[in-house]
Amino acid sequence: MYETVIGLEIHIQLNTASKAFCSDENAFDA
Repeated sequence: MYETVIGLEIHIQLNTASKAFCSDENAFDA
C-alpha cells in the first residue's frame, strides 16, 4: 500500500518537475 502511494507521488513530482522547466515558480513552490 505505502509503496504504491509513494510511487504515485514520485510520478506526480516527476510530472510537476518536467513542467517546472517551463515555469520556475512551480519549482520553488514544490
